Amino acid sequence: MSNKRKHKTLDLNNKMEILKKLDSGENMCKLAKEYGVGRATIHDLKKKRQKIVDHVKTMESGPGKRKTLKVGDCPKMENALYMWFLQRRSKHTPISGEILKTKAIEFYKKITHKDDFRASDGWLDKFKKRFGIRLLTVSGEKLSSDESAVQPFIQHFKNKVEELGLLPDQIYNADESGLFWRLLPNKTFVSSTEASAPGRKVSKDRITFMPCSNATGTHKLDLLVIGKAKNPRAFKNICLPVCYKNQSRSWVTREVFSEWFHKDFVPEVRKFMKRSNLPIKALLVLDNAPGHPNEQELKSSDGNIQTIFLPPNCTPLLQPMDQNVIQKIKSLYKNKLLIHIISQDGDITQSLKGMNLKDVVFSLAHAWKSVSSNLIQSSWKKLWPTMNDVSETEETDEWDPEDNMPIVDWLKNLSEKGLETSEENLNIWFEGIEETEQIMTDEEIISEAVQEESFVEILEPPTTTTAIRVKPDNALMCFNTCITWAEENGMSAKDIIILRNMREKVFKQGLQVAQKQTSIKDYFKTT
Repeated sequence: MSNKRKHKTLDLNNKMEILKKLDSGENMCKLAKEYGVGRATIHDLKKKRQKIVDHVKTMESGPGKRKTLKVGDCPKMENALYMWFLQRRSKHTPISGEILKTKAIEFYKKITHKDDFRASDGWLDKFKKRFGIRLLTVSGEKLSSDESAVQPFIQHFKNKVEELGLLPDQIYNADESGLFWRLLPNKTFVSSTEASAPGRKVSKDRITFMPCSNATGTHKLDLLVIGKAKNPRAFKNICLPVCYKNQSRSWVTREVFSEWFHKDFVPEVRKFMKRSNLPIKALLVLDNAPGHPNEQELKSSDGNIQTIFLPPNCTPLLQPMDQNVIQKIKSLYKNKLLIHIISQDGDITQSLKGMNLKDVVFSLAHAWKSVSSNLIQSSWKKLWPTMNDVSETEETDEWDPEDNMPIVDWLKNLSEKGLETSEENLNIWFEGIEETEQIMTDEEIISEAVQEESFVEILEPPTTTTAIRVKPDNALMCFNTCITWAEENGMSAKDIIILRNMREKVFKQGLQVAQKQTSIKDYFKTT
């Protein structure tokens, strides 16, 4: 009798491993033999690649031991519950299994108007597996910062740095934060779908961004920006100044973070170390957010680029990026948001509707570039008090004080655009204090979870800025006007040089267009 191969169902971890190996060029037959499945199974995985990858990206802590993409009996309730769970986790709010079960029953009643759902332990276990939920904190976990863990970790961090023989240039920190990019001082949100869906509750436009830099501020990686859309229309033919990734809820998940670490962080760090004539090794300091893989998963293939995790409940006390750096980025972004609104024709609602992700990522990138190395170095004082003793980096401030418009002028300009707010409210908005309260209500979560399009790719509608194509001749005239204005108003030589370089690029592109048109005309004359 021939030995018939025993049926084997691969879990999602194995499926992801196979897909990555296929991407690197490995043979299907070889992979089938390695994983003990038929070649047809490997072929099917390749066909379903995008569906598997997109699903794993939605899972907070990865697929674990899950094998299928099956949904529960009430997917809308579970989608809403998962959104609620992620939102609470992002605020480091303790969540127990009992809390999840109670919330599930509440959402089920609101969505189905029925009372026949029993949130059993079996259902909870399957829900956790379906959504890749790694840990549930116990109900008694304390919410406040754990000061008792601070000094032991500072010593542990110091020992690790000495053990690896690292300089401040080789030690990095990254931390993510949410941004409601259409939020104004009066908490008004405008959705791009509002016009096409009258009566529908307006959702908050949110992205996640993550700055990452070494301790001296000499190597600031491009911001990681996570949005919902996989291929935003606004990004077409644009060279982005950020590292953009998509996730259905704009959250950081294990899959998204792991991809950033191995495909973006590690290569960029290696390039920087090589340019700086430093040993190619580094240490990345992270908090213990649920979307972060463990230290073993976040390590370069040669083991020279490693990670270290802050203890629980210590982020406000030790995390460098949490010591005014993220707040500075948001403040600078809001500065640019107000400039955009005030400089546009029409009222505030029209100005906000005209914004898209392209405007957001360029403003964020500029804000991040403007954060000085001095501010970054000072953000490490709590975690690494002796850092400046070994750092020889010159202190610089790249932020132009002229960009800080007095509050009185902001209030006047906003009032002229139809937005009345107070000085206190505007100051609070700039400082980001109110954002701790900007979480979606249960009703908003349910409204978004039950929408069919909330789990598919979201495409932005074309705006007037993307629909109009500017001709080189018109662009050239605009740059000539800008250069004249800059020279007459005492702008810096650096800014004027940038404008002149852009004018030169427009001129060269115009020549190329003219040459193509001429050659086409000549062709038709001779045929």
